[in-house]
Amino acid sequence: MEIEQRPSPDATVKPAGMVNHLSAAQWEMLVPLLAVQGEYAAGDVVSLRGDLLDHSLLLLDGLVARSVPHGQGARSTVVALQFPGEFVDLHAFPLKRLDHDVVSLTASRVGKISHDALQGLLNGNVELARKLWLMTLVDASIHRHWVMRNSAMRALARVANFLCEYDARMTAAFAEERDILPFSLRQADIADATGLTSVHVSRTLRDLREHGCCTVAGGKLTIHDRKALFKMGNFDGAYLYMPEPAL
Repeated sequence: MEIEQRPSPDATVKPAGMVNHLSAAQWEMLVPLLAVQGEYAAGDVVSLRGDLLDHSLLLLDGLVARSVPHGQGARSTVVALQFPGEFVDLHAFPLKRLDHDVVSLTASRVGKISHDALQGLLNGNVELARKLWLMTLVDASIHRHWVMRNSAMRALARVANFLCEYDARMTAAFAEERDILPFSLRQADIADATGLTSVHVSRTLRDLREHGCCTVAGGKLTIHDRKALFKMGNFDGAYLYMPEPAL
């Protein structure tokens, strides 16, 4: 993968998703900083834990995971997912080094924002700085929910809740609700994200299918009964703090 210079995104068209927290005027100010773009294939490492970073990435297309490696030969644990319209590593702006790897789960396209350029922009715009801070706070809220889900929910509710979140965030990314969603995650990925074994995930997916809630197969998540799935997962999406256009 090579990050290369490309035409900036159209300032009049914002990606859907969390970036809709920005006003049209704020998006227009940010667009010139996204002139450097690049693509990753599924499985590509975007950055490794401990790398010194001088930029942050806005995900334009695809799905990216943040994962924590356990050690030599051990499988990493997925601790966060990023969807189109979300910053992958905005917290690298103040931290410079991350405590986790960033890996592309699908073919992904990103916009690269230099920290120096971002610093210059934010120095003169307190409101834009507040909006970007808001997005990092939403990441923290989602992380707290993942901790609660993986420690307090039983397996069936845990996987159902995870799929409900996936549905809600993809709805925001597409700017519309769809009953058939692209789903490139493997059962091992779901297991990492929910703290279960792959065998346990397989059983819960079968149970959700037999309950008429949803089916995960062939690279797709097909939702048969969204209300039943939300009930099974005891899902309340308030912790996602979706921007108004995504509600």
